[in-house]
Amino acid sequence: MLSLFSTALIDLQVKFRSSPIEDRMLIRPSLEELMSDYADYQIKLIKEGTITTDADLAEMSDIKTEIEAAAQKQQLIAAIGRTIGFVAGKVA
Repeated sequence: MLSLFSTALIDLQVKFRSSPIEDRMLIRPSLEELMSDYADYQIKLIKEGTITTDADLAEMSDIKTEIEAAAQKQQLIAAIGRTIGFVAGKVA
């Protein structure tokens, strides 16, 4: 799970960096929130030994596919939002 998630985050960061500056200004707050949530998720996995289900892996795989396909700012923001929602559900 962590490997899949890390790869998805790297893809998001690469897309962020290759976006026009105007788009980066809109995307940055969501990306920063996601990075913070991901750090919390990693800590939870270490502390509680949380088990990742097959459904979790499938959902993260779908999210990664969505990130890879995001070509426009709105698609990228939507993918980030979906990822934040996924992580928030795991951290809560």
